[in-house]
Amino acid sequence: MEFLCYHRDRTDSLPLRYELLAEHWAYMDRYAKEMIARGPTLAADSETPTGSVHIVDLPDPAAARTFAFDEPNYQAGVYRDVLL
Repeated sequence: MEFLCYHRDRTDSLPLRYELLAEHWAYMDRYAKEMIARGPTLAADSETPTGSVHIVDLPDPAAARTFAFDEPNYQAGVYRDVLL
């Protein structure tokens, strides 16, 4: 089952986002087989991250929630909300 996951950053969370970059990538690498597409959303300057979008093929909604809410940036407070 395919899921779209949109994590939107909190205001002023960019330093924390950069601090957790290695943890974020390591977490995403655990889902390499399930990942269909992924990438950051960007501000009008086309450089500053404002969130992340992931499309993943997972067995069920519970697995999608685990993917979205166990993500290190979410756990640390980088994201203000998550849309599945």
